[in-house]
Amino acid sequence: MKKGIVYSFFSLVLIVFSCQSLDKTQKPENLLAEDKMVEILTDIAFVKAAKGSYKKVFDIEKINPESYILKKHGVDSLVFAENNNWYINQLDEYEEIFKKVKSNLEKSKVKFEKLKKEEDSIKKIKDSIKRATKGVKVEKKSTNDLESIGEELLIEKEIENAIKKRKKPKSISPSGKKKQ
Repeated sequence: MKKGIVYSFFSLVLIVFSCQSLDKTQKPENLLAEDKMVEILTDIAFVKAAKGSYKKVFDIEKINPESYILKKHGVDSLVFAENNNWYINQLDEYEEIFKKVKSNLEKSKVKFEKLKKEEDSIKKIKDSIKRATKGVKVEKKSTNDLESIGEELLIEKEIENAIKKRKKPKSISPSGKKKQ
């Protein structure tokens, strides 16, 4: 008889707990558009990848990449968390968001690989020029010749810096002078 009462009690407890409703996340007051979520999640993926490669730099500079990204997009961390939780419960929409994030990452990977190939080919050209001019002797030049060589070196240096920064060099006239 005691066993029957114990089993009944446990059955009753199980029924009570199993009948509880799961609270679904309510739609946030400040709902972020799917495109905005895609941008934020893409940036977070980039920064997390960078953090993996440059962990020391992030630690030394005390950079919190997630807060930087949210600040960049003008979103509070609480707003992002609420939106992320809401989108998690909207499986179809969340899946679409992650498909777009993945697509953005793949496009960026292709761009990066193209830039890397260009950078490598420029480096190869510079190395071959350096090897070709290694044994060349320079004749004594007049003052005017030295000035033009100096201008050429400045132009060459500016082009190298622009390549490093991946920017276009300033416009240069045929005479070698910078245009304003």
